[in-house]
Amino acid sequence: MDFPNDGLTPSKNSGQPAEHLVDSFIKAQSRVAAQSTSFIQCDSTPYAQKIRMDFAKHTARETIRARREKLATSLAGETMEFTDLISYLGLESQYEEYDAKSASICNDLLERIPAFERGMLYTADTEVPIKENLLVQWFESIYNHLESLDSGHYISSPPTTRYIYENHETAVISGTSIKPGGVVFYGDFLKKEIDNVHLFMEAKVEGGSDCLFMEALGQMAEYAHCVWQAQPTRVFVPVVYLYGVEMDLILFARSGYRRIALGEYLYNSCVISKSETDLIVDSIRGLWFLLIQPPEKFGHFTGISRLAPYLLFEDDKISTTVKRARKESDDTLKIKSRISRKVGVNLRTAYLLVVRYKGGDAVLKLSWAPVERQPEGALYDILQRGEVDYIPHIYRSGVIVPDFLGYRLEYILMEHCGEPLVSVFKADASDPTKKEKLFSDASSVVQKVCACLLQAARAGVLHRDVSAGNITLRDGKVFLMDWGFGKVIPATLDGNTKKLVNSTWGIDLDKITKNEDARDGVTGTVLFMGVRVLMGLTSHSVFDDIESVLYVVLAVLSYIGPSKSGTNVSELGKATHWIQATSKIGCMADGAHYLRHFGVSEWSESLRHLLDALRNILFVKNGVFIGGNLLSANIDERAVDEYAFKIVLGDKHFGRCFPDSTLVASDAEGINASLKRRFETAAITDSDSDKSSKIMKKPDNQENTDPNVFSS
Repeated sequence: MDFPNDGLTPSKNSGQPAEHLVDSFIKAQSRVAAQSTSFIQCDSTPYAQKIRMDFAKHTARETIRARREKLATSLAGETMEFTDLISYLGLESQYEEYDAKSASICNDLLERIPAFERGMLYTADTEVPIKENLLVQWFESIYNHLESLDSGHYISSPPTTRYIYENHETAVISGTSIKPGGVVFYGDFLKKEIDNVHLFMEAKVEGGSDCLFMEALGQMAEYAHCVWQAQPTRVFVPVVYLYGVEMDLILFARSGYRRIALGEYLYNSCVISKSETDLIVDSIRGLWFLLIQPPEKFGHFTGISRLAPYLLFEDDKISTTVKRARKESDDTLKIKSRISRKVGVNLRTAYLLVVRYKGGDAVLKLSWAPVERQPEGALYDILQRGEVDYIPHIYRSGVIVPDFLGYRLEYILMEHCGEPLVSVFKADASDPTKKEKLFSDASSVVQKVCACLLQAARAGVLHRDVSAGNITLRDGKVFLMDWGFGKVIPATLDGNTKKLVNSTWGIDLDKITKNEDARDGVTGTVLFMGVRVLMGLTSHSVFDDIESVLYVVLAVLSYIGPSKSGTNVSELGKATHWIQATSKIGCMADGAHYLRHFGVSEWSESLRHLLDALRNILFVKNGVFIGGNLLSANIDERAVDEYAFKIVLGDKHFGRCFPDSTLVASDAEGINASLKRRFETAAITDSDSDKSSKIMKKPDNQENTDPNVFSS
């Protein structure tokens, strides 16, 4: 096939080398490039195949480069002195002892240290152009030499964990797509995979400039991300970074990264001086001190051992020690499986682990959060003292790492609360025989989660992260999980409870609340955020949480019916905060059809009755639709309408949430019938929007409850 001579493809006599074709494609105008590509896609000659292959490789490289650049720029970083790191890890005395005993460990290496000069690597008998693989080989020589020494003469006791170094330049680590220069694995495991990685080594011929370092940082951050995802007991992930003659330690923590200069590991010229030799020896000795530390002192909050599979938590809320145990007892946990949850490379994250505890299944939650936030366990203490329904039972909780570079690690051991609501609906939505059960589940979620949120607000806590993933179902029971983004309401928190929680957890709830007030008010899962939260309004109320319940139920209901995909809801989740907020208000303004606007095509009559009541609680005040006001007013003007809440909650929950209400149980039937008629006749339609004034009319003598009790 002959190609048209359009400037992208060489003519038969142009003499343009084939390897330059990719660059020609990229630099050309997109329209012409697309046209030429269409010709090439139809051609099967080796010439066209090479173009396609080169173009695909270039595209893949650019995709990887862009991903790593984005990852690197998302990380906050600082430099840190080696001595400061030793002090921060609490290893000063160990390092002093090591320093006194390890002066000679590099003696046999001195004559073999290469020199790096003018792009060449020089040894005693060779001279070769420098490449990354040569740096990796030299590091491997250093490691193997030091590892072969008798450790007893330079540390007080032999390492309790055996490490194994492997070159991974040409082979990916099992379970990943990454190929670091070298990897140190834990040696007592049967397989060498990402679950058993201790640290990485990465080498670059050049990498000292800011630009080159950021490119390498993104690559190393990908390595760290793989470890964070695979190893729940991590405190930080170390990477040894070789660039030219220099060696750094990059330490990835939840707050970002720290760059610790270790010094030279190669001569920087063929003219060798004693002072430079001493610097190289000190650099290698410093690195080796870190490499021989056990996992619980360098990277983890507990030991790593295949032979000790049980975890033992000491009872101390403020600083819990976690040890490994070989035998099961009433106080030990054994990890059985992971509950899938996204783990990022930095900032807040949480691991959910199914564990065996006292003969049954429980869930261990390990969560990282900024130290200025209150621990989630402290919020559960407040909720349990307030006798809040539909929260998980907490067996024990505490702080494992009080502060590592600005982040705290805590644990919560709780009852197993079943499957997330979204998983239940996704699994059963296509089964017609389970449709009525799903409608019943949705109704139960509306009643019970709203009751939980109202009770929690009276106890002094707002949830602020209600989503389809943290509402769970188990054996007909409903639970509201994940209170880590919760916030204390000072006006309703009992003074004795506050004092007890402060002393137990070593925190100051008043100070934490003030810090929260000054922070960004946008918390939660974007798809389920209330309109006020989406608009960045920082004065939260229980109505914002209840609004999230409505969006959660609409989202899971959208899986039932003809589409079975929740398309409308998922598409909304991709929009900006402002578009989401205004779109939600627009959908809710149409009282007759709002369910369909959110992608819901099927429902039961009783469920529709609950959802209509909930919509009116959230978007109607004194008979007027107030959706537009919610977009701009910083103070939540919604007030408690006991008539509507009685429909949503039912008698049992209403009495628990509003113990001082003047409404009595005997009113329930009449109220339900009256309000049902109002919802049906006063719904806003496309052709009759002026009926909004008729929505939810109450007797003149029925006052709204003071909303301040539910506001932060």
